[in-house]
Amino acid sequence: MKHNKYPKLFEKGYIGNLKVKNRIIRNSMGTYLADGNMYVGDRTIKAGAEAASGGAGVVFMDNCTIKEMYHMGLCAANDTYIPGLSMLAEAIKDHGALAGMQLSHPGRDTGFVGGTEVVAASSVTFEPWYEAGAALPKPLTIDEIHDLVDKYGQAALRCKKAGFDLVEVHGAGGCLPTNFLSPNDNQRNDMYGGSLHNRMRFLVEIVRSIKKYCGNNYPISIKLSIDDCEPNGIRVEETVEVAKVLEKEGVSMLNLMMGTHAVVYPSTGFYDINIYLSQAKQIKDAVQIPCIVGLGVQTASLAESILESGQGDFIALAKQEIADCNWPNKVKNNQEDDIRPCIKCLVGCTDNGIIGHHPIRCAVNPTVYKYYEDKYPQAKVVKNVAVIGAGPAGMEAALTLVKRGHKVTVYEKRKIGGTLHEASSADYKKDIKLFINYYEKQAQKYHLNIIQEEATYDTIVNGGYDACIIATGGKPRTLDVNGLETGKVTYALNYLNGEVKFDGENALVIGGGITGAEVAVELAKEGKKVTIIEVMDQFLALPSAVIPAYQMAVEQAGVKVITGHRLDYVDHDQAIIVDRFGNKKELKADGGIVISAGFMPQLELQEKLEEETDIEVYTVGDAKKVRQIIDATHEGYAVARMI
Repeated sequence: MKHNKYPKLFEKGYIGNLKVKNRIIRNSMGTYLADGNMYVGDRTIKAGAEAASGGAGVVFMDNCTIKEMYHMGLCAANDTYIPGLSMLAEAIKDHGALAGMQLSHPGRDTGFVGGTEVVAASSVTFEPWYEAGAALPKPLTIDEIHDLVDKYGQAALRCKKAGFDLVEVHGAGGCLPTNFLSPNDNQRNDMYGGSLHNRMRFLVEIVRSIKKYCGNNYPISIKLSIDDCEPNGIRVEETVEVAKVLEKEGVSMLNLMMGTHAVVYPSTGFYDINIYLSQAKQIKDAVQIPCIVGLGVQTASLAESILESGQGDFIALAKQEIADCNWPNKVKNNQEDDIRPCIKCLVGCTDNGIIGHHPIRCAVNPTVYKYYEDKYPQAKVVKNVAVIGAGPAGMEAALTLVKRGHKVTVYEKRKIGGTLHEASSADYKKDIKLFINYYEKQAQKYHLNIIQEEATYDTIVNGGYDACIIATGGKPRTLDVNGLETGKVTYALNYLNGEVKFDGENALVIGGGITGAEVAVELAKEGKKVTIIEVMDQFLALPSAVIPAYQMAVEQAGVKVITGHRLDYVDHDQAIIVDRFGNKKELKADGGIVISAGFMPQLELQEKLEEETDIEVYTVGDAKKVRQIIDATHEGYAVARMI
């Protein structure tokens, strides 16, 4: 029977000879859940079962290397890996999904995932990585290429023996096949370099090797970067031709993505998904085999429209499945308000996981992969708890407390979401609005008692509370600078929430962090000439995968950046900045000065309550220490579990 709201999404489909119960694919993503030797462990099995229970038609969990190396995923290099792989495949199938396994060799990206044996088509890597000290790949010899081709086939056979219904070759994202496909990365002058025909030879030989070992009827998917978004790299015109050849070689499905591990801005809110969808349509129109699309898909309405318009045949969910592995079932059962939405921050999955070499976490879901404890254990003693602040830390704490059976009162002087509202004001961060909406709907569902007022010491002391969680967020760091009162001066939050706007042509932003960059881009959209003043020697000096996207946005907006300077004083429409040597510059500021100097924790209320009362007191999120959304949600959840 057709689904009444999303008929295409829950329509049966086919991948080769496999019948799929719906059009939802849990896309592969490295999790670091395996044991230290890349064998399948209990956590990986539980994650696979959990993803399948969530309702996806096909589940690809971690990818699986074809040879032993340090890696974030699994391995199928020899037969000793088969027993563990078989338990994973069985767990996925026992919980209602088809089991897929992605085969991978990271190639030039080996160092990116923590490995040391870096090989590729040529001794070429992503230039910013090289400038940051990354090792150049060792060019593969012909014999080594043939050996790796054979290893792909052997690894696929082991996955087939383990019970996986299909395999996928990771031919995207900067992995080894893309090092051959890319005209920039591949500088060879033999049979594996030069023309596109030669550059795709390695990938074609991998397909033939898998078919040799597994038979012609065993389904193979190939993951391709439509456009790798790197200079002089892979472009859609060549990917269309590669897709045609792969179809002739008997590939059953194509999994289409954009970018690489080095260029991740297509996975952020800065990227226009319509560019991806239009290029995916070019490939889909060129072949008869099904194509998976799904870059940045969070909502069922978008997924349905993609399928309805013929831009793809299956929808891939990776980061969104990490945020909420029950996405398919919740959509199917009309429970979309209960879906935790991915906000495309890349912090838990990429910064902490892939780059940080830790098991994946998620900014919007603090329970991800925590199989060592009950998520919401029932309270042994029901307590009356006050939560001050309804931002991400406070809301996560309040909802966790309610689910555990406590009586909860939330005090919020503005509205649910707190400073998430300012954080979501820019169009490229609109996904955070989905997170705010999630908290609003959950507050209604669990009948949270939310009082719209600013809680004080007396409020808590006179409220009869057993415990109090302070989640008031950080307070803006103010600047002690002469002349601020003479100019058009405000702070970042006041600008981002629309409280303050300035006329004038020349605007200054004091502070070169992420918030400062966001303010600068928005000011530039108003037609202003914008300059960022950063006291440090480096602009956006943060170790995050999303930073290049901000740098690109600032550059494209025409924003000027001056580092190594601080604001000295303001004289009406003029600002004077100074460097560490005392050298001063005068800048026009008739279009306003927005101060984005960061935030400071607020610990005063906790200290007073602890000194003068017996109430259990906890401070979480930025009120405790200024950090990121992921720290707020995880801390709110963790503290609420302890009460």
